[in-house]
Amino acid sequence: MKPKRKTIKNSNRKTAAISFFLFGAIALAAVFTLEFLDYRSGKYSLIFSKLIRLQQKIPAAEKFNRELTAALSGRKIPFDFLKDQGGVSHFKIELPEPLYLPLSKDLRWLVEKNRGLYRLSEVQGMKEQVIYLIQVIFEKKLTHVILISKRLAVQPRPIEMPVTPARTRTGKAPRLAFIIDDIGYADLISDQLRELGIPLTAAIIPAAPYARSEAQKIHEYGLEEIIHLPMQPKDPANHHPRDQFVLTDSSAAEIQVLLQKAREVVPYARGLNNHMGSLLTSNPQAMRRVLERIKGAGLFFVDSRTSPTTLAYALAREMKIKTFKRDVFLDDEQSYEYSSGQIKQLVELARRNGRALAIGHPFPSTLAALRDAIPWLKQQKIEVVFASALLE
Repeated sequence: MKPKRKTIKNSNRKTAAISFFLFGAIALAAVFTLEFLDYRSGKYSLIFSKLIRLQQKIPAAEKFNRELTAALSGRKIPFDFLKDQGGVSHFKIELPEPLYLPLSKDLRWLVEKNRGLYRLSEVQGMKEQVIYLIQVIFEKKLTHVILISKRLAVQPRPIEMPVTPARTRTGKAPRLAFIIDDIGYADLISDQLRELGIPLTAAIIPAAPYARSEAQKIHEYGLEEIIHLPMQPKDPANHHPRDQFVLTDSSAAEIQVLLQKAREVVPYARGLNNHMGSLLTSNPQAMRRVLERIKGAGLFFVDSRTSPTTLAYALAREMKIKTFKRDVFLDDEQSYEYSSGQIKQLVELARRNGRALAIGHPFPSTLAALRDAIPWLKQQKIEVVFASALLE
């Protein structure tokens, strides 16, 4: 009986040893797995970061993120940063004018070094500053939106305007309206529009980062807001993503979705005008599809006339949509003198036709010229109205 008892005892020891070994192997595998997962997610890992020291490949977009943050910190430039639900990194940078050029060079160099694509998609201005909107693309995907506010030091001097009596064919006071395009790329533009103290129509780009907040404030300030709907331009170099722009081959359903999204961002808009659109507004089939959706939504349409071959205004009238068209651009040239001259031309058109519409942007020179022209417009007995008051 003794040898049998010894055999059982030895068997129990082997089973215990095997169990201990298996338990240890499972525990070790679990530790390695958790450490590797931490390492892959960018967290510190004792095994892979310290002991084994694996060479982790950092994506180009993330590498650019770190280098840009380091460059801004090195130059002591303040910035805000957030990452949206789609994984796109948004930087908001404010700096004085002398620091803009060096930072711009740094940005381009960092993007090119990491084999990305740098795209300056919007440039606009406002009182005492100029706004630059930069898009950065890595691996054919938009990864960064960078908003730079450059503070200006010089303000233009007022230009004297002649005082002449107002005349129209009907004997009524001439009416004119101003649409300020590209609202939403910076905050506080609504405050500057309110400070002008005249009826203004703000055209808000739905996909712009501050579109929703600016739309709310413009409504609260009693100003008029419309949707500034991006449409396909002729220049193929312009960036026009399908989920933001109406394209010549956009279906009725796609246009409907764009309009619905835009109305969610700009809920008090009763109309819209086109942003870009030199190609689409010249295409009768595509423009008709757009206008059908606009009519179905009960909105009015203003033709920005970004192309001499546009058919949009004529088609809108044919389709019985309340409409009007732009007469004057205030800032084809970004100078105080040019914008002041355009305002004078607008007044002459209003006298001749009874009404006239100008479109401009919140450039410092444009807003300064408009602000200084207001007393002169009152002397001329010109009635400034919202764009909706000019509709046909």
